[in-house]
Amino acid sequence: MMYVSSQRAPAYIADCLEDKLSRVRMSRVGGATEIAVGSDSNTSYFVTLTPYNAGSVIKVMRPANAPDDPPEPEMRFDIARCATS
Repeated sequence: MMYVSSQRAPAYIADCLEDKLSRVRMSRVGGATEIAVGSDSNTSYFVTLTPYNAGSVIKVMRPANAPDDPPEPEMRFDIARCATS
């Protein structure tokens, strides 16, 4: 599990991740945006974007035995780019 805070709004980060990653599914739960990354049958990562002040809190979870698609270094890089660019 990873937590990151960002000055970027959740909608900006969600759009950025959708552009950078393949097989992304988004949903809204309350004020949060939930993103599932990976195949429909075997999700690799769950990303939750929660508004916080003028920015966001990004929570990333990876299920046990999840496939490495995308590889973790690529996922971390894309999250960092979207949280700061």
